[in-house]
Amino acid sequence: MQQRAFMGSLSVSGATSYFSDTGFVDTQAGISYPPILSELPDVDRELDISLSGSGMTQSFGQLTLNLDVGVSDAFNVRNHTAQISLKIGLRTYDAARGWWSDPALSSCVPLFSGSATAWRVGDTQGTLTLAGPIELSRKLPLATYAGTGGIEGEASLAGRVKPRLRGFAYNFTPVCVDSVNQIYQISDAPLQTTSDGSPNLTVLEGGLPGSWNDTSTAGSWSYHGWVSDITAASPPAGHYTIESGKRGAFFRLGGTPVYEMTCTGSGAFPDYSSPHRLHDVVRQVLIQDVGIAANTLAPDWSDPFDQNGKAVVSDAGCFWDGSQSYTGSDMLAELLQGTMRKLTYDRDGTLRLIGITAAFLSQTVFKGAKNAVMPEEILTLRQADMPSELVLPLTCGRCTYAKNYTVLSGNQINPSAISSSLKTARSAVTVGTDSPTAEVVSPPDVLTSLQSADAAQVVAQAINDLWAKAERRLFYVTVPFHRLADFKIGSSMVLFAHVDGLRNGLPGLVVGESYRGSSDGEITFTVLV
Repeated sequence: MQQRAFMGSLSVSGATSYFSDTGFVDTQAGISYPPILSELPDVDRELDISLSGSGMTQSFGQLTLNLDVGVSDAFNVRNHTAQISLKIGLRTYDAARGWWSDPALSSCVPLFSGSATAWRVGDTQGTLTLAGPIELSRKLPLATYAGTGGIEGEASLAGRVKPRLRGFAYNFTPVCVDSVNQIYQISDAPLQTTSDGSPNLTVLEGGLPGSWNDTSTAGSWSYHGWVSDITAASPPAGHYTIESGKRGAFFRLGGTPVYEMTCTGSGAFPDYSSPHRLHDVVRQVLIQDVGIAANTLAPDWSDPFDQNGKAVVSDAGCFWDGSQSYTGSDMLAELLQGTMRKLTYDRDGTLRLIGITAAFLSQTVFKGAKNAVMPEEILTLRQADMPSELVLPLTCGRCTYAKNYTVLSGNQINPSAISSSLKTARSAVTVGTDSPTAEVVSPPDVLTSLQSADAAQVVAQAINDLWAKAERRLFYVTVPFHRLADFKIGSSMVLFAHVDGLRNGLPGLVVGESYRGSSDGEITFTVLV
């Protein structure tokens, strides 16, 4: 005979507290897990599968503990966010001794890993609110201007967050840190460089790009080389110099511009790494900007759109101007929005990228497959609502790329500039289908951080393949709890059920999971078919 055992730990401000459902001892570490867990926590984890979704997994939950002596103090996270992890194992009944034997902690499997906040107590119990990784929700340690002059900005900039460029961005407005000497900051980290060692940056005035030659065209600025200290000397009239290093990236003009100054270019990271593809940019943002340990990321971290060793075009990037603070989640949402790539975290806290594509539809429908769910296993089955923009199959739309961070118009534009792209917020490729329906369904523009039309076309094709069909449905599938080990968010599932369309099985993609302490013998998966 076997029975489930739950045990976990909560860490906050360097102190760790332990808990379990009926008592547990880690004999190897000599740690006791007191029996204060009231029941299996309530947890909901869902991907936003909408086209305009943030690209993040949302987690919500609640953990209830019995208030034994000292519990209220030990688990009171106050105004902190604690790290919490929960595991599940199987106890074996020892008939000769008449008791249940604890499993080894190493044989237990993760059930939840994330953050805990908002300790609230009642007469006999206290609760914690559960959510995703701590690092994604907390405020980032963003560098701000001192307002003391030079690259630390004029007095009016004191306290403002410094700009940040990661990967590619088009026509963004740098921060003028010294209006007398015309010094502008592009990023808090270095610039990427081209194959010949030149800075990957184009300086524009009123939309007119500068020249890489020593002689400029009318109204533009000419590049005059790298400098180690941007404040040391002014470049010749009509020229600009660039500083790029640990202090950040800056340029300085040899004169005063008539029109607004903007830039197009690619930013590196503080360690000078210069990724171009979206998944690589996201990885470095997680490690270097958000502060997540590299070993927390999936060892097979990759672009989920790559198939059979063939890489798709996915150059991307974003610019944050520093006008307001932001979190790690904000940075990732800006990068992933609309790209059909989603950041999810496994039950052990491992972060990975998954793709919402039609690839799962090609899996073999086989009743004997490990990832098959049969009608006799299903405790309940309920069709869920699709996001409003996906209720009907799409017939037309736009997938955008090359976000224009500074839209110019009228007398803001230099007469010599090519103004068509400067006046529009984004360029776009078409999303559509050749299968007309009774109703034209045009979703909002799919906004992305992608750099090129080729990269946007990859996303547009994925949208066409998956969402321009009438057959897509979303189901809540409740099965016995032991099926937990067979599926996670991003897993494929073959779903058989006594429902029209599912009797012969359909391939599906798991996009959510939910379990409740009041129903600890079951788990509900959200499945897209």
